[in-house]
Amino acid sequence: MMIQLRALIPSFVVLGVAVLILLFGPTTVRNLAYHDTQARMLLARERLADSTVLEAYNRALRDIAEVVEPSVVHISAEQAAPGSGRRLRTSLSSGSGWVYDDQGHIVTNYHVVADADSIEVQLASGEMRPAALVGSDASTDIAVLRVRGERLHPAVRADPREPVRQGDLVFAFGSPFDFRFSMSSGIVSGQGRFVDVIRDRTGRVGYENFIQVDAAINPGNSGGPLTDFRGHVIGMNTAIATGRRGTFDEGQFAGIGLAIPLSMIQPIVEQIIDQGYVEKGYLGVEIDTLDNRIRAELGAPGAGVYVRRVTADSPADRAGLQPRDVVLAVNGETTRSRTQLQAIVSSLRPGASVTLDIWRPDGVAGGSTMQIVVDLARLDSLVLRGELPPDQPEDHLREVGIARMRTATPDATAALGVAFHPGVLVEAIVPGSELENALPPGSIIVAIQDWPVTNTATLLATMRRFDLRANAFGGGVLAAVVRPDGSLANVRLRARR
Repeated sequence: MMIQLRALIPSFVVLGVAVLILLFGPTTVRNLAYHDTQARMLLARERLADSTVLEAYNRALRDIAEVVEPSVVHISAEQAAPGSGRRLRTSLSSGSGWVYDDQGHIVTNYHVVADADSIEVQLASGEMRPAALVGSDASTDIAVLRVRGERLHPAVRADPREPVRQGDLVFAFGSPFDFRFSMSSGIVSGQGRFVDVIRDRTGRVGYENFIQVDAAINPGNSGGPLTDFRGHVIGMNTAIATGRRGTFDEGQFAGIGLAIPLSMIQPIVEQIIDQGYVEKGYLGVEIDTLDNRIRAELGAPGAGVYVRRVTADSPADRAGLQPRDVVLAVNGETTRSRTQLQAIVSSLRPGASVTLDIWRPDGVAGGSTMQIVVDLARLDSLVLRGELPPDQPEDHLREVGIARMRTATPDATAALGVAFHPGVLVEAIVPGSELENALPPGSIIVAIQDWPVTNTATLLATMRRFDLRANAFGGGVLAAVVRPDGSLANVRLRARR
């Protein structure tokens, strides 16, 4: 019997251990897992505490905000619209902008301030300042405002000749959904994008050469700066590629933000500041995006823009550009589409010299690359849309509200006590017209749309190209004027008939 009990002892031991494991094992396992997790957390904390890389990156992000935010502004624009009865209701639009220089110039999108009767700018400090529209270019969606030039922090601009590359870090600033002075980050997803959202004042397709980013951009970001990792402005937030095409009311961010590159912004802004209106460069070619069929036919390498025709005696013709050439780059910026090439050239001033990198087929063994320097002419962007009566007298435009005008001369301007500028001097306004407050006597019209005028004959000839009737896009034409106090303004001339 004793022998049998001894034989059963190991079994009892195993059974006892099994019972103990069943009773206490789960707790032990949980304790072991807890202590293992705690140890790994402590090690991770130590590594993070010693990580100079992440500390430097975090500090850099804070520094970018410190550098850029003081130059960002919030813009509120008011437009008076017909309401019920004789009362007027005021509609509000808002967006963002950035301080361009220490003279008080603010850059934003045209669509943020289009047809505004009053504009107010909020600085990052919280201070509110009234702003005046200096000028705008609807075909590129760029506008320049001006506020008092004191205690401002102009943005630092990148060198527009430096290429923006896919994968570059970017930071978008603005007021999304009225969350003012916000910052988001991402990378450059693509370049040279055309999405058909910019329209000029008559509804025609504008010029687009967008930088595509994945930094969050939402309604209210429009007009705010897009910067690189140094806090230097490389573009301006403009649109979201989602929702309805052809509008800027496009819903919420879905991963694709669009920004106008600085290489387009800067020359246009400088023209607006210098002269109040924009003249566009003209190359003189008929072009197409290089597709697979043409590429195979020519044996051309990579992407580019195919030259179908060269206008006789145009800048391109005089520089030696030929049909069947492929334009690879303009001033070092790669051109992948027809719309991108048009946008780049149109943003440059007439008379500017541009360098084209081209590939030319030789008909035997492919082709060769070369550079051509072209001196741009002026683009006549005026389109025949209507005509004033052919016998319109040269001393008035009563249809739009100008009762008496004359070619500006030093004597004529001196008689009204205003400084002389070449243009058309407004001497009297039709009482009760739309221009009664917008265009005081003594104002000088210096340009219509983007076409300079120096006398009444030129003014009338230019305006005959347009339908001056009001329409859904505002109608009429925009005149760049020098007011009696010397300030520049854009005034809409349109006929209420």
